[in-house]
Amino acid sequence: MKRAAVISVGTEIMKGKMDDTNSTFITRWLHASGIYTDWRLSVKDDIDDIVNAIKFAIEADIIILTGGLGPTEDDLTRDALASFLNKELVFSEELWENDVTRFYRVNKIVPIPESNKRQAMYLEGSIPLRNEVGTAPGLYYKDAGKVFVLLPGPPAENQCMIKNYLADRLKEDGFIDGEIVTDIFRIYNTGESAIADLFAPVKSDCNIGYYFTQEGWIEIHTSLYSNDKSEAEAKVNSTVKALKELLDKNDFFYTENIELSKIVLELFKSRGLTLSFAESITGGNLSGEFIKNAGASDVLSGSVVAYSNEIKKNVLGVKTDTLEKHGAVSEECVREMVTGLKKVMGTEVAVSISGIAGPTGNTKEKPLGLVYFGFMTGDELYCKKEVFFGDRARIIRKCINYVFMELVRHYK
Repeated sequence: MKRAAVISVGTEIMKGKMDDTNSTFITRWLHASGIYTDWRLSVKDDIDDIVNAIKFAIEADIIILTGGLGPTEDDLTRDALASFLNKELVFSEELWENDVTRFYRVNKIVPIPESNKRQAMYLEGSIPLRNEVGTAPGLYYKDAGKVFVLLPGPPAENQCMIKNYLADRLKEDGFIDGEIVTDIFRIYNTGESAIADLFAPVKSDCNIGYYFTQEGWIEIHTSLYSNDKSEAEAKVNSTVKALKELLDKNDFFYTENIELSKIVLELFKSRGLTLSFAESITGGNLSGEFIKNAGASDVLSGSVVAYSNEIKKNVLGVKTDTLEKHGAVSEECVREMVTGLKKVMGTEVAVSISGIAGPTGNTKEKPLGLVYFGFMTGDELYCKKEVFFGDRARIIRKCINYVFMELVRHYK
């Protein structure tokens, strides 16, 4: 397997004014192409710093530098690579006419800034990479079995150049001779260590990666790089089957790599069911998550954001006595909330939710993260209680996931 290094050039990155999304995209693309990234480096717009970064990463087979190809005096990536390789930068009339000025001609911008001539400078012996959406051509230079690549900083230009030109060039030169086959699925309500222990007995040629997401689930990436795609697919499928059998045996909840809300939508559409929510702790975020999916209006009739006790009483019919005796965060309250919601909305399925997201309101009787759920499907009414851990945003996220998980469980 070939190995790579990615160097992001830009003072804005080093000052924290700009996120380095290019490195993330490039390393993912490299991985999918069967190329392992040894190093990811960031440096400011300084020739010495860029040269030192190249020296550090020189053991890699492919060294990709992104950023610093613009027309201004601080765009120094070309100069730094030329200095490192002891090569001259040469002005190309062909690059100037066919690539650099094309953007200005198409957009009728005149006169063309003279400073843009810097972008028509290329390293002698290199191959320009065309920029279809900007003015800065990239560069591909191969020397003694090693490749140096310069890519522009703007993500739209960067990604287009990789997909349309760099990929083919690396294939032609034998740096990409196969592909990676990957299967991704999600596991909810558990931790990485528990899953790693569970999967330990599974022996496979595949790589099994565990990635905990901020949204509250673990992504399992099962992958194998091979120049025989059908063989790789068979091995990946076999490994995934073994992993899911363990999850089923131990009663873990998992889904394909699809949003839970979308799974619920498709389930409800296939059964001709309508849905409504009564939200307290989630404050409208539950219905907001659902309507991100196209076609949500076929299922969701509406949502009542019953954040205050007055709305719980006046809209959903929760009794004053219930709130005084048991409080808004109680099974009794969500029972009356979901019953009232069913009457107001008339949907086949109704869901209510009330809880404590914090940071205030934590008591021994009702701890932070305590949440009650009410579910009414047809004439059946049942409630659930959970205590979630985390900050306010994480607790609310877990509440949303829990509702969709319960609906998937019930109908799938």
